[in-house]
Amino acid sequence: MIIAAVSIFFAASGIVPAQASQKDAGPMYAITYGSGIILTSPDADIWTARYSGSNEALADVEFGKETFVAVGGRGTIVTGSRDGSTWTIRHSGVTNDLWAVKYARGIFVAVGSTGTVVTSPDGTQWTKRANLTPNALRNLSYGKDNFITIGERGDIFNSRDGISWARRNTQFTDNLHGLTYGNGIFTAVGGNGRILTSSDDGITWTDRNSGTADYLYAVTYGNEKFVATGANGTIVTSSDSRNWNTVKSGSQSELAAITHARKLFIAVGTDGSALESQDGTNWSLSRAGRIAGLAPTPVAGYEPLPAAAPAPISVTKYESTAGPTPEPLAIEKVQEPVVVVAVVSEPKVEEKAMVAATRPEIIAVLNFENVHFDFNKSTLKPEAQAILKRNAQMLKDNPEAKVRIAGYTSASGGEAYNQMLSERRAMAVQEYLIGEGIITPNRLSTIGYGESNPAMYESAPHMIRSKEAKANMRVLFEIVAR
Repeated sequence: MIIAAVSIFFAASGIVPAQASQKDAGPMYAITYGSGIILTSPDADIWTARYSGSNEALADVEFGKETFVAVGGRGTIVTGSRDGSTWTIRHSGVTNDLWAVKYARGIFVAVGSTGTVVTSPDGTQWTKRANLTPNALRNLSYGKDNFITIGERGDIFNSRDGISWARRNTQFTDNLHGLTYGNGIFTAVGGNGRILTSSDDGITWTDRNSGTADYLYAVTYGNEKFVATGANGTIVTSSDSRNWNTVKSGSQSELAAITHARKLFIAVGTDGSALESQDGTNWSLSRAGRIAGLAPTPVAGYEPLPAAAPAPISVTKYESTAGPTPEPLAIEKVQEPVVVVAVVSEPKVEEKAMVAATRPEIIAVLNFENVHFDFNKSTLKPEAQAILKRNAQMLKDNPEAKVRIAGYTSASGGEAYNQMLSERRAMAVQEYLIGEGIITPNRLSTIGYGESNPAMYESAPHMIRSKEAKANMRVLFEIVAR
């Protein structure tokens, strides 16, 4: 059994409820969880890790026609059975990243990078419809016979059938990230605290004062209230989507996803923290406390288009009121169980949660304290050496674990140069660990991922001393099954 600390990264789009199924007695939730991992739960408390069959980052998930559909990097689409236990890879016909999917009017519609739109009547056979814009389309919603999609640089399009689309102009160029429909109103949120609203037609959009300049990642509607979440624990609420009030969440997390379920608002942060509220105003740590799971695998050569926000997880569910609620499922044990420890920075206490998963090659990503490098350097600084020494016990406690050191860089510089620099950084850490006798050579390997899969999006790559650039000059430690 391997004890691993994981850092939690999330795929794109918000938390959205799916269409109801009349064949099942209770809800089933599904979470896209990075590279090929999907978590399912009948109660949103006990989760089972599923492997979708794909290693691509899965960005969004939806339910319709008794089928789950998840979309992600490089045009990846997988479909899942009603109970979420069986997943099948489908051919989308595109290679662009897909960021969001919605089911309405009898079809699935998915949108993504370079304005890609694909549709399917059943989730299995897909047809490319358009490339609406050079920018990425980040989210998708439906209301009152109208599909709306939003994206980078303020792009907004609408469609009556999901096939033919029209651009809707606004004077704003902030990236738009979250989208919901409620009480006859479409509400979009994004960069610099931007909130735009539109009536059912999705044609005319009005700027609203959110009361914050923090990036807003997600928005939902429930209990006759709109609630949006964002950076630094920001939460803003409105009864009409016109006048917004800031409320205290008690969190400093990047609150990147939100839904309204079981008469509760549930917000999830990129660190895995989960908050809940009955009224959207008074928030507390949820019963789950922390959604712990496996970190997605960095994929060599794959770099999603820049997002102005850490990409949130996506949750969807189907629900019926018929019959009794099923008993909670136990965590399914698939192959060797893994104890996952969600670790925050010292000196906070580690929190443990049992999660089972099947992954080709990479089992988990160790989340040491931040091990960073100076710009354009691959030399370990004294403070980095101290961090490695402090965290060495985790490696010693798991003598059977094979560890791969993954190097990264900031976005500044050429792709080929950054690839070589990331490899040198990984090798510098390997040489230090071996030289200090912390870990034996036969347990170590290295890989460079260059500037792919950054910790934070760099809106200005030339700013080499920005906090985003510094966050990306790093190494990660992957536990590999070999």
